[in-house]
Amino acid sequence: MTLIQSLILGLVQAISEFLPISSSGHLNLTQHFFNLEPSLTLDIFLNTATFLSVIFFFRNQFKYFFTNLKYIVIGSIPAAVIGVLFKDQIDILFSNVHLLPFFFIFSSLFVFSTKFFTSKESKLNYQKAIIIGLFQSIAILPGISRSGATIFAALLLGLTPLEAFNFSFCLFIPASLGALVLGIKDMSVSGIFTLQYLLTFILTLIVGIIALNILKKVVISHKFWLFGVYTFILSLVLFFIL
Repeated sequence: MTLIQSLILGLVQAISEFLPISSSGHLNLTQHFFNLEPSLTLDIFLNTATFLSVIFFFRNQFKYFFTNLKYIVIGSIPAAVIGVLFKDQIDILFSNVHLLPFFFIFSSLFVFSTKFFTSKESKLNYQKAIIIGLFQSIAILPGISRSGATIFAALLLGLTPLEAFNFSFCLFIPASLGALVLGIKDMSVSGIFTLQYLLTFILTLIVGIIALNILKKVVISHKFWLFGVYTFILSLVLFFIL
């Protein structure tokens, strides 16, 4: 992998991890067009950078995290169970790039439908937390955005846009950390201590923070649905070129 390819993959990860367009789908596509084999080591490396982006972005909101910890734990259960029980089947889906257009369409329906939601001020509870968590578990599939699915569910259940954004990324923290812990045993660390990987890590971290700022503004301004237009157009294009 060249330095340019590595930096592009980091950029794709940073942008698509947080914007509701699916990082797994975009990384699969980028690696496919670069003729690169999917790399678990690279995925974990880039996920670590975006995980730190979230920690930095929410560094002043630890009170919110711990206040809602009971809901975060409940909401994290579905993805954890499905991720462990169906790991092999999910890996097979990730290896088939030709399925991505279908998953992108599915994701676009979630995101675009938020255009028709009216703003409410419903409170978070156990029932809402488990429902949002179920939608997060769907996003284990490549091409289905985690932030798209969880923010969609939160808005559908009547949470305010800001609450939907905050809770979505509170759920991201244990989900991402769990994926890192499960995957690190299969990770090859011999080739990551290089200048190329360091530059890629820094770029991914910084762009991830920028993407989070953009998404927060878009969600609060009720323009979240626009990303659904993008993934729908992308899916149509992919039907022709894959």
